[in-house]
This record gives sequence, C-alpha cells and structure tokens, in this order.
Amino acid sequence: MHPILFHIGSFAVHSYGVLIMLGFSIGMWRALRLCRMRMEKLPPESRRRVSPDAMFDIGFYGLIWGMVGARLFFVLLDWQDYSAHPLKAFALWEGGLTLQGAMLFGILFLVWYCKKHKVNILAAADIAAVSWPLAYAIGRIGCLLNGCCYGAPTSLPWGIRFPDEDHPGTLTPPSHPIQLYATLINLCFFWWLVKREKRPRQDGLLFWIYIAMYGAYRCAMEPLRIGGTSTYDIPSLHLTYTEIVSFAMVVLGMCAAFWLKKHRTAYTDDQPSPILQQAKNIGQVPINEKGTPAA
Repeated sequence: MHPILFHIGSFAVHSYGVLIMLGFSIGMWRALRLCRMRMEKLPPESRRRVSPDAMFDIGFYGLIWGMVGARLFFVLLDWQDYSAHPLKAFALWEGGLTLQGAMLFGILFLVWYCKKHKVNILAAADIAAVSWPLAYAIGRIGCLLNGCCYGAPTSLPWGIRFPDEDHPGTLTPPSHPIQLYATLINLCFFWWLVKREKRPRQDGLLFWIYIAMYGAYRCAMEPLRIGGTSTYDIPSLHLTYTEIVSFAMVVLGMCAAFWLKKHRTAYTDDQPSPILQQAKNIGQVPINEKGTPAA
C-alpha cells in the first residue's frame, strides 16, 4: 500500500485525495468537452445543449455536496467507530466514503441547480452519468493505494494482503481487491455508456441506466465486502443496508428506463428534440434573437 504519495515539508499528500481529485478532473474534462461540442454542433432548439459553465458549476459544487453525503452516510453506518472520537469523522484522508451517499447528494444538487437556472435536468444528468463511472474508476485506485475498502479473505491468486484495520501493525489474509473490481467494472460501464450515447435515445435514459448498473454492481460486490457497510441490517435475510439500497436502485433505474423508452421519442444528438420541434412548428415555442427557446 502507498497511502502517502509524498511530503511537502511536513504536509503529507495522500494518494486517496489525489486520486479522487484526478478522477473528478478527468470526468469533468470529459463532460465539459462534450458540452462544448454540443453547443457548437447541435441546433439551438436542442434540449441536449448544456453550457460548459453550467456543467462546471454542477460538477464542482456537486462534488462538494457529494463528499458531504458520502462521509455523512459512512459515519452514520459505522457510528460505533466514531462515537468516542467524533472529530475522526472529518479525517477524509483515512478513507471511509459511501458512494451511494455521494450519488444522492450530488443528484439532489443537480436537480436543484437545474431548476434554479433553467437547465434541462435530464440532459445534464445524462452528461454527468457518463462521466461518473470514469471518475469513480480512477478514484477507487486511491482506495487501493490507501489500503481501505478491501474485501473478504480469498484463496484466489490475485488476493492482496492489506493493513488490517482491526489489528494495527498486521496484515490481512489474502483478500479480494474490491477496489480493482470496482475500477474494471466501472470502466466497462463507461465504455458501454459512451457507445450508447452516440445512438438515438431518450433524454434521461443514460442516467437511469447507470443508476441500475451501479445498483447491480454493488449487489454483486457486497457479499465480497467487509467493514461498516457489510453489517447485516436484516440478519434473517443476510441483507445489508447497501444491498437494500442497491436493489432499490436497480428496480428504480430499470422502471424509469423502460418508461422513457415507451413514452418518449428517441433522437440523436444532431436532431432537435421532437417535443420542441413539434411545438416550434405550430408556434407554441417562441425563439429569441439568440436562436434558443424563449423563457
């Protein structure tokens, strides 16, 4: 493990924080690049035009609120380890984030921002949904370097011995490198979403598909995990809090995706929204001097 990358004087630069910020930066670069391309190529009435400035605000402030939600959920789930030393809840460099908490707070901020600034919520959510697995995949490498969030013991040849959180100074038995599983799986999600992004689709479809994907991934990984999030909340059914939430994400994401495919028209990025185009043709949506739908 390599939890500290280097020192600047007496200040330690932690790999966990560096990889999270690297993942965020690359994901943000990808999202802003897509926004600029759409602003240049898409017709003014397209609902998939989201300005780079708006997407930057969504990403930057969404990251802050996401970190708050991720840490808050983790501390609450593992409160017995923090009740005696509450200030440890602020030690983010030691690891301990619940990504479902980050997603919830980030999504809530996205909805609030888009409503306040009249940005298409579903278009912005689709852009964020494609960048999220890329950023997440990179950030999970930080978990590996930090030696946190490891899995249960395994006899598989790729098992890794991590610093034992329950017995400082010792190593775990060879354990599942859950962090690497997460990186590989989410890179596959990113690849698939990018391909799907180029095909005709309904606004919001990519977002709901990734919600279902992430839920399925966590359901599959949870039996291999140990730690605060792997404690059974329903012991009789061997279900953890994370499994319950993840299963709900699968159901919600699949239902929303099926509803969109049934009730909304699919179109490509070089086509205007069928709803706006129809309204424009019958004069229901005035177009201002900039060529965009007037408020």
